[in-house]
Amino acid sequence: MSCETQKNKIALQYSLEMAKNLSVLSDFFTQPLGLTTFGYKRVYQNGRYLFLSTNQDWLKYHYQNVKDHGAFFQEAMDTAHLNHSYRVLWPSARHDHFLDALNHFGMWHGINFYKWRDDYLELWTFSTSCDRGGISQIYLNTLPYFEEFIHYFNLKSSEIININDKEKLAQFEHCLPSPSLQNNALNPLTEIINLIKIDKFLINGPNGLVTLTKRESECLKLLGTGKSAKEVAAVLQISPRTVECYVNQIKEKTGCYSKSKLLKSAQSFNLD
Repeated sequence: MSCETQKNKIALQYSLEMAKNLSVLSDFFTQPLGLTTFGYKRVYQNGRYLFLSTNQDWLKYHYQNVKDHGAFFQEAMDTAHLNHSYRVLWPSARHDHFLDALNHFGMWHGINFYKWRDDYLELWTFSTSCDRGGISQIYLNTLPYFEEFIHYFNLKSSEIININDKEKLAQFEHCLPSPSLQNNALNPLTEIINLIKIDKFLINGPNGLVTLTKRESECLKLLGTGKSAKEVAAVLQISPRTVECYVNQIKEKTGCYSKSKLLKSAQSFNLD
């Protein structure tokens, strides 16, 4: 066993144990769309990373052999760093060894969602089989649902992902490089994606997982900071009566009819 493999042995075992949980969280969303693999990655700037995937063969290969992100995905990560978040479709033509490896393990025609936090990058990745070359249009038509699923996944995965033990984090050979300031040419489809407005968000309440509009979400988040309806109205430049109307709509959707229950439910609500 190589030094690199030995170093990531605990991280690999943890990720393999989590693969079934990942499938439970994602199959209800990916299977109706004809997607075959879902993955989640968290990469710290010191080179440590957590990688989860429903494709266990890819997990084993990744932890034991992959030492960098490849040219295409490194550029996407750099762009995400500069823009806080980013969405990109995989290219139809292979660009580097990483894309070759994905295809070898049955992952094609994918889409990645990136988001930078304070000291790490989060990645949610979806892909399908080789014969689904026309799925790009499905991605474009259903982007709000992908965003909703990511909110749902973040909510649920926080209950099962435990990386307090740093041995569960694998290690790249090199630290995550700082993003380049070069203005690289982007895939035209990614520019279309970035123009599409995402205006729905998820919250979990007595009625289960429901969607809120962006305005409802803004009202709820501000109320959660202790602001009154009048103060929320001033921030959003709407009337207090309109704020109350949004709050009533949220109560009806969630089944949280008291303010205390509503705000408690909102504690797990992620507006990012």
